[in-house]
Amino acid sequence: MSAEPEKRKIGPFQIESKLGVGGMGIVYRATYLKTGKIVALKALSPELCTDLKVAKRFEREMDILKKLEHPNIIRYYGGVSTPNQQFYAMEIISGGSLDVLLRKKGRFTWRQTVDYAMQVAKALEHAHNAGIVHRDLKPGNLLITKQGVIKLTDFGIARDSQATQLTQAGKTVGTLAYMAPEQITGKSPITRRTDLYALGCVMFQMLAGRTPFESSTQPELLFKHIEEEPPSVREFNPDCPRYLEVLIADLMEKDPDDRPFDALAVQVRLEEVITKVAEQDELAKTKASEAANATVADSTQAIKKKKKKKIEPGQYTPFYEQLWFLGLCLMSLIAVLVWMMWPESLEKKYARCQEVMKIDHFDSISDFDKVPAFVDWLSIIPDLDEMIQDYPDSPQASDASRWKDMIDMVREDRQSKNNQKYNNDPKSEGERLYVKARKYEEFGDQLSAVENYEAMQTLLKSDLESRPYLNLARHRTQLIKKGLDPKASRINFLEAQLKKADEEFLSNDKVSAHDKWESIIRLYADDPLCESIVSRAKSRRLNAEEALKKELPKE
Repeated sequence: MSAEPEKRKIGPFQIESKLGVGGMGIVYRATYLKTGKIVALKALSPELCTDLKVAKRFEREMDILKKLEHPNIIRYYGGVSTPNQQFYAMEIISGGSLDVLLRKKGRFTWRQTVDYAMQVAKALEHAHNAGIVHRDLKPGNLLITKQGVIKLTDFGIARDSQATQLTQAGKTVGTLAYMAPEQITGKSPITRRTDLYALGCVMFQMLAGRTPFESSTQPELLFKHIEEEPPSVREFNPDCPRYLEVLIADLMEKDPDDRPFDALAVQVRLEEVITKVAEQDELAKTKASEAANATVADSTQAIKKKKKKKIEPGQYTPFYEQLWFLGLCLMSLIAVLVWMMWPESLEKKYARCQEVMKIDHFDSISDFDKVPAFVDWLSIIPDLDEMIQDYPDSPQASDASRWKDMIDMVREDRQSKNNQKYNNDPKSEGERLYVKARKYEEFGDQLSAVENYEAMQTLLKSDLESRPYLNLARHRTQLIKKGLDPKASRINFLEAQLKKADEEFLSNDKVSAHDKWESIIRLYADDPLCESIVSRAKSRRLNAEEALKKELPKE
């Protein structure tokens, strides 16, 4: 009988099993070999250790957890940060997450919601007092012990107001369903009230069994957070007290200044909910008792007085009760309904769509994120489809097809950018090819971008499902060629980028330098003509000082 394979070790920890995978690493169930204590071990994957930004963010998460000691925040035991290995240990929670519990139960009672919200508010108060804004509060980051104790976890994108800012200004980070408007737009600073908005969204979900805003597309979901008022939670859970409904609405105010002042104020409001509901229940009991003492005789007398009204012979009947008038009203109602249901004329439908789609110089728009009133565009899609299907040979149908193509282009462009931002895999081959070409364009290699866009036009020509990406490829090609230098050379471009990265490294902007080297390796590793430059970029990534010492002329 063969011996069991030796279990993997990370530092002084023996790995028992994998608990989950996050954006920055893997969480394991592990044993601390010195004491036998079971812990949750979060380790940065080896390939990400060389990414300076990710490594720095992981290190910052450890620094944040060191500051926070609270019964409702995951407990940090210690960690290691070296160029080759990064990990830290924390307490292990066996009860699962609030997200898992919601999936099982659907929704909670208002008392459960208040209890869990109170614990989260206490955790946020402690973090905020330490200068930490979580920025990614959601059910998946709220663990629950078997005793019902909430533990706030995953400070991977938290902002420490006392530390160096790692996230670029205006960059959206967080989870879309719980993201405050200021996180999306970047117009207002991220503050403790940003976390309170997310808490309102989580409380809404606990009571309603769904998030306050839902959409099949990410851009529309973001728009709803910015512009739309959330529905009343009582629409989905009538048992929710009015006082709790008002608190949740206040937490989800668009303007941060209109939300509760801080997490402590939320705790006070939650206590008031319990008190006011108790007072209301007591008052209801008192009134019910008083009503029960009413005499049966009074009730009987009231019933006797209630007699059916009879019309005496010869009594006058008002015209509005006469049959001829009722028939006339019925005919009028039918006429109105027919008029309302009568199909709108092609001309009226076309005029309305034309007004919505009024945009100058669409062919010259480089950034589709700046297309105005795109939500209005989405609203007329059913009208465009009807014109195309019902009047296929009309000039209006031709314009409708063109407008539909424009809408699909903007929507797919935005969707692909969001998928890229949140590390989601492309949903189709067309999207994969488009993202690849856009990466060359964003890197500045216009020549390679055009080559990839033109290749897309050949590959996707007969694929109807990829039509939006085919049109996007044509659009991007046309834009680039307007400003493309006919003498441009890919090798010259890469040499210039390598030189620029060297200058950035020597001027201590090492993050930008590493980004350029990584881009060269990732984009051109399969191009035999660029083999030499890729090799030089790899040597710099491995040991920049040594590589530059060999290549740069000695003074």
